[in-house]
Amino acid sequence: MLDLHEGRPQFRPAGKAGKRQLADRRIPAVLHPLLVTVSGQQAGELSDDKFDEIRRRLTTVMPAPVDRAVILLSWLGRLSIPAEAFWGEGVLVRRLLAELPPLDIAIAADQARTGHAAMGVVNLILHSGDDGTLATAIGPTLRGLFPPAPVTGTSP
Repeated sequence: MLDLHEGRPQFRPAGKAGKRQLADRRIPAVLHPLLVTVSGQQAGELSDDKFDEIRRRLTTVMPAPVDRAVILLSWLGRLSIPAEAFWGEGVLVRRLLAELPPLDIAIAADQARTGHAAMGVVNLILHSGDDGTLATAIGPTLRGLFPPAPVTGTSP
């Protein structure tokens, strides 16, 4: 449904070849100049200085933590599985999410109501665990995406 099947190449390429993927993943444009210089795999291995620059730029254009969490969850949920989502850019996005208050991430998960944000939450839970808060927050989204089948053959 989300078209996250991994093909070749397994990671977003650097340079012009990967620039369209940055837009397709709805990564904020302010980050494109930094991310286009590295592949998706390298994005998961950024130095602390480059990571700090990405965090600073993102915070400048989105000062509200919930807004950042919505964008980050959607970005994480748009990464192909498993390589890009688990090891490449996924590492970068989870690192950015780790700096946000858990309550803000839960609020974002509840507000986003998209399949990509829900997939981002699933990815985040796989890597960091959950006390049930995030799973509960994406419950309405998942029920909307996958409504229960009507019960047939029962009498009223």
